Amino acid sequence: MKKQSLDNFKTVLITGGAGFIGKYMVNRFLNMGATVYVVDNLYTGSPNNLPENPNLHFYEGSILDKPFLETLSHIKFDVIIHLASVVGMRLATKYQDLVYQSATTGTSNVMETFENVPIVLFSSSAVYGMDNKTSVREDQFVPYEQLLKYDGGNLGYAVGKWEMEQIGVRAAEQGRKVLIVRPFNVVGIGQVGTYGMVVPTFVQLALANKPITVLDDGFQVRSFTRIDAFIECVFRLMEYEELWTANKNIINIGSKNGNSINDLAQIVIEETGSQSEVTYSRYEEFFPNHKDVTYRVPDITLGEKYYGEIEWPTLRDIVRSLIPTMK
Repeated sequence: MKKQSLDNFKTVLITGGAGFIGKYMVNRFLNMGATVYVVDNLYTGSPNNLPENPNLHFYEGSILDKPFLETLSHIKFDVIIHLASVVGMRLATKYQDLVYQSATTGTSNVMETFENVPIVLFSSSAVYGMDNKTSVREDQFVPYEQLLKYDGGNLGYAVGKWEMEQIGVRAAEQGRKVLIVRPFNVVGIGQVGTYGMVVPTFVQLALANKPITVLDDGFQVRSFTRIDAFIECVFRLMEYEELWTANKNIINIGSKNGNSINDLAQIVIEETGSQSEVTYSRYEEFFPNHKDVTYRVPDITLGEKYYGEIEWPTLRDIVRSLIPTMK
């Protein structure tokens, strides 16, 4: 398997770079000596996520604004990290059209404005739909109806991410270097619960000794992936030239260990020493016309061929690392 040096990525564009994952990607590239350009509309991102660095250049604007993107088209980028997206179930279910347009039109705008630049597209585990009972593989077929079901019957997050992938697949088939990663519940220091991220939300409630609300029966199983392990996997994948080519370029990244939401609530209460009680509510009370996914854990057999066997931090390790930063 032929490798390339990431030192060749000297000038980098990161869309959504002021967000949670973006912050870690920005710092990793800066530490490598790259010059980094960040585009972010600050809808869910924050300037506080960006360090003071002479090699960092920030531009506030939306990927849906193509004329804005074209003001940067004179810069010769070596790679694009495309993270820009509407994040969190609260926003994803409330602003479905914006979510869909950001994933589709926004991605097309970025790829057309910066033609032929190698690009990493950050997709989502939502493209696996609703009805999985075992670990999900990159090559498994998911009926379109499953994506619509995830989105409550309207074009939204899951359909948008799937269509974003198809934009990338078509570009790769035409010879462009495109790497598509599917993250699974990336969690870590700096993430906030504001938009529905379950781990920081539970920790915040537990530290305040407030009730922790679990949706449905709490037996929904998730893969929780700590940000440092996730970032390491992304950078290892980018080294392999074949993963930028058609029919080889879609990879799961996430812990292969699943935990239920009940497990999460119990671990959070134990690790914080909280007096919080666990309460239960129907998922549709919080997210009307939507149902929750019961099982979402990745099969990472393919990924491990490239990023190796990762020692994924346990859910308890993840919770323990968050608590001191949230007090």
